[in-house]
Amino acid sequence: MATDRLAAAPSYAGPWSRIQPALTPWIADVVRDMGFEQMTPVQAGTIPLFLQHKDVVVEAVTGSGKTLAFVIPVIERLARRERPLGKREIGAVVIAPTRELAIQIHSVFNHFLAAQPTAQNPDDPSTSTAPPPAPTSATPVGPALLLIGGNSLQDDKKQFFETGADILVGTPGRLEEFLLGSSSVAINKKGKGKGSVSRGSGTGVGDTRQLEVLVMDEADRLLDLGFTPTLTRLLEHFPKQRRTGLFSATMTDALGQLVRVGLRNPVRVVVKVEAKNAKGKEKAEAAGDRKIPSLLQNGFVVCRPEERLAMLFRILRQEAFPSPDEAGGEVESTGEGARKFIVYFSTCAAVDYFFKVLSAMPSLAKSGFSLHSLHGQQSPTRRSSTFAAFIALPSTTPGVLLCTDVAARGLDLPDVDVVVQVDPPVDPRAFGHRVGRTARAGRSGKAVVLLNKGREEGYVDFLQIRKIPLQRFDYLGGENASDLATEAEALRAEMQTAILTDRDLHDRGVKAFVSSIRSYSKHEASYLFRLQDLDLVGLAKAFALLRMPKVAELKGKEKEIADRWQDREVDWDHYAYADKTREKQRKSELKAQQEKRAEAESRKRARAEAAAASASLDGAEELGEPYEKRFKRGEHKDKNRAWSAQEDSDARKAARRAKRLARVKAQHAAAQAERLSAVKATGGADGDEDAEQDWKEELARAKREKKEEKKRLGGALGTSKLDRVVAPVGGGGLAGVAFEGLD
Repeated sequence: MATDRLAAAPSYAGPWSRIQPALTPWIADVVRDMGFEQMTPVQAGTIPLFLQHKDVVVEAVTGSGKTLAFVIPVIERLARRERPLGKREIGAVVIAPTRELAIQIHSVFNHFLAAQPTAQNPDDPSTSTAPPPAPTSATPVGPALLLIGGNSLQDDKKQFFETGADILVGTPGRLEEFLLGSSSVAINKKGKGKGSVSRGSGTGVGDTRQLEVLVMDEADRLLDLGFTPTLTRLLEHFPKQRRTGLFSATMTDALGQLVRVGLRNPVRVVVKVEAKNAKGKEKAEAAGDRKIPSLLQNGFVVCRPEERLAMLFRILRQEAFPSPDEAGGEVESTGEGARKFIVYFSTCAAVDYFFKVLSAMPSLAKSGFSLHSLHGQQSPTRRSSTFAAFIALPSTTPGVLLCTDVAARGLDLPDVDVVVQVDPPVDPRAFGHRVGRTARAGRSGKAVVLLNKGREEGYVDFLQIRKIPLQRFDYLGGENASDLATEAEALRAEMQTAILTDRDLHDRGVKAFVSSIRSYSKHEASYLFRLQDLDLVGLAKAFALLRMPKVAELKGKEKEIADRWQDREVDWDHYAYADKTREKQRKSELKAQQEKRAEAESRKRARAEAAAASASLDGAEELGEPYEKRFKRGEHKDKNRAWSAQEDSDARKAARRAKRLARVKAQHAAAQAERLSAVKATGGADGDEDAEQDWKEELARAKREKKEEKKRLGGALGTSKLDRVVAPVGGGGLAGVAFEGLD
């Protein structure tokens, strides 16, 4: 790896033998066997305070040795008790924000406790050079119990009773369920207030009245994840006479409130880093305020969005297999390169997608990299196995862990050499935690963040103000310094070839692309990371999408897409899933869609035929051909037409009835005129008699026809209107009868 250009501030604060009171011999032996001959500043400042019955608030940069700063005093205080704890008594509780961090802390406790002398021979000779401890140090310490999600609560209770654990290490939710027998989340959902279950009123397991020490690790993260109600209930449950340690890499106002509630007259321990080779004004500005490890090379690379994956590949190759000609000559000529990389993405979907696509690419496999993925949506079992597999990689195999910020806080991943941030963090406070996964415990390390050209380059000055300096890195690629765009196109083609082997990869790619856009829009440094400035077409190329998805963020960019983007030619009806079950389901859904499209086309044709038939019907009726005759003749063939074709049928029927009524009116007017003429021609008297007789017959006939008309039309016309309609008379007259409603 490249040598460090920054001289480190003093990383050690003297030998362990300087701690007063002195460490128990077997604990000092374990520390020496772990290879720690010297204390770090945070350990030298915290352990004596804890042993002297002080509450502490520790703020130190990541990788400064905070875990040993509370593990050692916890074990020391329990080992110095006058009597051992009872079977159900709990001596210490350690709260961590994530299950991975809890697992890591638990493993450190186990490492120490496994080395303590047996009860039969507590005075085994020690190789420690520390002064003899106090006589009370012979009390045996019970095992540590891990309480995290993913394990059965009943199994945890059973293990607690069987082992008689003295120390509990876990996440807030599981500790609350275990100790109080209920969850603050469930209580709040039922409408109860926070802390409504008072101390000792729950049905939890274990007796905390003898609690010696409470530790909250990565306390700011505990609050960021919304555990404030849970922490409040736990603090109310624990006894007041305890020692409390609060450890964090950053201090916030919310954390200050927690300190006021949960700690008693705490001593604050702040460990800062300065650049030793800075001079003058630069040194004055940097002194005491560097928020990253002193042995870390922290830098940035500027590239276009479509070149991000190609740049990532360059970094991996040049750091894992360095040569004197690469990286501007910054790499040593020993030929030994980095072996463990962490690559950060902004979303779980992006991690999942790139892990699967890159795993399917032959070029990465030929390079010898071992690929792993870790994000918050994985099952607890999967996360644990990934974590263990990455740690256990042999030194001869370069390993790459693709992850989200779930692996940014507190985790001590041993021997991480390089951290690459493909996506800068949404929360700028996470930047220091990400880069702090390397350059830990006295080792050097390197961190690189990829920035887009333009406004994002201002992120460098933004971090400088936050005391996180960055320097520009150049990964020129040797003789092919200008071919990054060509590499990006070749990489995109290779990714698309892999994607075409399984439709699931295409689906995941679209989901990852959309989730990355949404994440970008939520950046807290929104004046630097503006969605309207993001090259979405270039980003789609970086994801090697086969076609441009339809999302709201692309609205108004149609011209740019037409100029710079071309969909890959794919037979989407035959583009299959590798999973047979999903492929069978896809074919079933495709068949249903095809049937639905055919039905839609049928409805469309039916509507057209119905419209044509209606026009033909209206024309035929105007020529005097009745509708019933045409129906019997078989010309009306759309009896089973779709519902949508009947939506205007009532309007058409009303129009036809209006035409028939108009014809009835005209015929009646003509018949009445003929009768009047006949009456005048015959002299009037006989005509009046005939007219009266005809009137009676006409009225009877009109009543019959009215009933028939009602029956035929099914009451479609209103009763009031039918009462006024009278059929035309053929012969005879209805002199003096008014036909209302026909005008």
